[in-house]
Order: sequence, then C-alpha cells, then structure tokens
Amino acid sequence: MKIGIMTFHRAINYGAVLQAFALCKFINNMGVECEVIDYRSIPLEETYKIFDFKRNNLIAGVLKGLIKRHIIAKKKKKFNVFLSSCISLSKNQYEKEELKSLNKEYDAFITGSDQVWSPSCVGFDGAYFLTFAEDKKKNSYAASIGCKSIPENKKEEYKKRLNGYKNISLREENAVDILRKIGIASDMDVNIDPTFLLSSDIYSNIAIKPPEEKYILVFSVNMPVNLLEYAKKLAALKNLKVIYINDKPIMRVKGIEYKTAVSPEEFLGYIKNAEYVATNSFHGTAFSVIFHKQFFVEYHTKNGRNSRAEELLNKLNITGREIISEEPLKDTSIDWESVDNVIGNERVKSINYLKKIIKG
Repeated sequence: MKIGIMTFHRAINYGAVLQAFALCKFINNMGVECEVIDYRSIPLEETYKIFDFKRNNLIAGVLKGLIKRHIIAKKKKKFNVFLSSCISLSKNQYEKEELKSLNKEYDAFITGSDQVWSPSCVGFDGAYFLTFAEDKKKNSYAASIGCKSIPENKKEEYKKRLNGYKNISLREENAVDILRKIGIASDMDVNIDPTFLLSSDIYSNIAIKPPEEKYILVFSVNMPVNLLEYAKKLAALKNLKVIYINDKPIMRVKGIEYKTAVSPEEFLGYIKNAEYVATNSFHGTAFSVIFHKQFFVEYHTKNGRNSRAEELLNKLNITGREIISEEPLKDTSIDWESVDNVIGNERVKSINYLKKIIKG
C-alpha cells in the first residue's frame, strides 16, 4: 500500500506545512508508505505576489514590495529546508497535466487538511479535489472548506467533485451541514486537525529553541483588533517582553520585538518556550494546546470571526481564553489531563478512519 497526500505543503505558512508533516508522519508510523505529492500549484504560487501596486500610492507599494521580497525569499529558503529534511515528498514535482499518471504510482490518495476545499483558496483548484484520480482511490482527511456557505455558482461543481470520493473526512462539524445542504449524500467523518495526531515530543525533537527568554509570543494571521495591546498590557503585568512573529512590512508598534522569516522549526520553538501565547490563528491555538501553554485567543479580527479556533477549543472543553478587550484576562488553570484525554480519543477515531483507507 502506498498513499499520496495532496495538500498545501508548499504554502509559506506554518500551519500548512506542519499539518502536512504531521499527517504524512502519522501514516508512516502506522506502517504504511506515504508521501506528500509535490504538486506545483500555480494559483498557490501567485498567492505570494511580491508587489502591491496602488494607484494612489505607487511608491509605498514598491517600497513595501522590496521589503516583502527580501523577507519572503529568506523565509521560503527556510521552508524548503524543512520540506526536504522533515517531509517525505514524492521524488518528482508535478504540474497539473501530469497528475493523472500518479494513478499508477499510488494505491490511494488523501486530500490532506487545511482549507483545501475552500471556494476561494488557490483558485478553487481541482487538484485538491483529486479530479485526476480514480474514484476508488479518492479520500480526504480533516479537509476544511473555510467558509460559512458554498457560493451558488460553485454548488454543482462541489457535488460533481465530492460525490466521487470513497471516504470523506472534514475538520469542522459545520462543514458536514454545509455540504449536506448542497446534496453531498456520502457518509462524512469529522476528524481533528493532523497536527494533533503527533505528540509534543515529536515536535520538540525538531523545534529550535530561541535565544530569547521570558516572553509573551504574539502570532497572528489576520489583522488583530486588541491582540497587540492585550499582549503589551499582559507583559507589563508579568514583567515579560513581547515577541511578535510577523512578516508584513507594517508600522511597528513600540514596545514589541518583531521576528520575521522564522522557520517552521523556529516557530515551534517560540511557542514551546513562551510564558504566554496570544494569537488569532487556528494553528497558533493548536500548538499552544499541544505544548500545554498559557494562551489567549482573539476570535474576532478585522477579517471576521475565527470560528475554527473557537470550535477547536469548544471540542477540547477549554474555556476562558477569548480576548475581547485590551484588558488581560485572569490566569486560569487548564485541566490538561482532560484535554489530553479528548485528544487521545480523537486520535483513536483518526486511526480507525485511516485504517478504512488503508484496507481499501
């Protein structure tokens, strides 16, 4: 049995590469040969455009682009090192028109986690719906659609693409209802994000310890509302410094130490060694849980509400973590034994689901 995973492994995004690493490693640890298919997605590459030209401020766009180009180039180099050293990739890289040949190479395919079934991510690329694969080989694991509803003009295409799947697994409960409403009749499982399939020890083995000590880590993927001021006030209260992982060329906030072009291994190290984590990211939340950190989450951002992180913490029965103003929340203990039991039960569910794929 040989399994090929199709996911956003070449996204310059910590959650994307670490969930790909986790799923592939977990399946390998089950005694099954597994690789991440090194698919070159043109829409994904275009996501990382360097220059942001605006008619009313061309010079600012160019300057931001030059800064961004340097940061992205440095970060991409680090991500490529992580991919080649930590993830089992297919020997060859594939363009879209070459994917059909993979039916001879793999016994089964899995659409990996992350927002691979989003109607807006990477141009709604059919490769992540395994349109190249034979129906009997199509499976998913904790796929996310990343939206509250399917756009009307894409409903028929979703039905066409997903009704051919042999096994469907989603990451969010609400995704099942959303897909049911458009006529997906297949049985659908809900499984935890792949990052939770591995123990903290495995991540610790690849994490790089940062030189800094006694800090609050801030990590955001969406424009924060109160996150930075919250972290600053908490830092003053606890006599800690604030470290902010952020690659965007933005106006710097006084009193915060910025880190750019951080590698996946360094990212893990910063979370593992933080005194506190303040985040609005799903995977920032996930790894705070995995490393048993004191953490706080801003669900409501300038880009909307992060329902994915909220649903995750509800599933794990973790409460009292939401940042709703600049004022620091009280330190409350988390029952990590109870949390780990929930995660353990979810792993068992995932093993049973993946066994269905392996058995064919």
